Amino acid sequence: MKILVDKKNRKYVVHDEEFHTEKGVIPKDVIVNSQVGDVVETHLGKKYTVIEPNINDYIELMKRKCAILLPQDLGLVVGFTAIGAGSHIVESGTGAGSSLLFFANIVGPTGHVSSYEIREDFTKVIKENIAGTDFDNITLYNQDVTEGFNEDDDSVDLVFLDLPKPDEVIRDAYRILKTGGFIVIYSPYVEQFQIVNKMLNIAGFENIKIREGNVRELEIKNNKTRPNSRMAGHTGYLTFARKMKKTKKE
Repeated sequence: MKILVDKKNRKYVVHDEEFHTEKGVIPKDVIVNSQVGDVVETHLGKKYTVIEPNINDYIELMKRKCAILLPQDLGLVVGFTAIGAGSHIVESGTGAGSSLLFFANIVGPTGHVSSYEIREDFTKVIKENIAGTDFDNITLYNQDVTEGFNEDDDSVDLVFLDLPKPDEVIRDAYRILKTGGFIVIYSPYVEQFQIVNKMLNIAGFENIKIREGNVRELEIKNNKTRPNSRMAGHTGYLTFARKMKKTKKE
């Protein structure tokens, strides 16, 4: 897989096949033989630069049926939990798979990400998006997570939830987390994290913190510098908590 970028920074995913655009066609052999840094042209003279995609490029362009989590939120999860190479992550509410693929890239081949998505139509899209990558550290379950996680007790470094009612699975998330492991819950609305905060306390989680990540870009035009007027002022709230005691055996 490669990405073609035009002069306006518009990006297109290409595989080893003929590339069609309203600005013309690039033959298959040109795509196959192109290298990173090459400039290729359509038969109408439209030029594209070939780049090697990183995970953010792929997530931006992949197929989706719903809104996806943005890098500013996923970056906060990584920054405040210190997950990295070799970590074991469990997530639920996969959607199109943006967080799933982001985490799979972070934990690398020695780590693993398990994801639970209840909707069959979403699961189909996620499988297609996974197939467009080289990741082999992913397990995807088309399963109602309220029926319980499949993971063993005390085996997971991070549980990430993007669910309408995350409070329903917080107790089981505590069970599968290692001592010192984190749970992070994405909530678009204040009312959700109020319920989440109560249930985290009941389940035994500690160090509960709620964070919001806003990114403001600046634009420079003709010596006029100002914030970009299209800033995404709010995406959602992230509730962080940590398991500090072993799960009690019944």
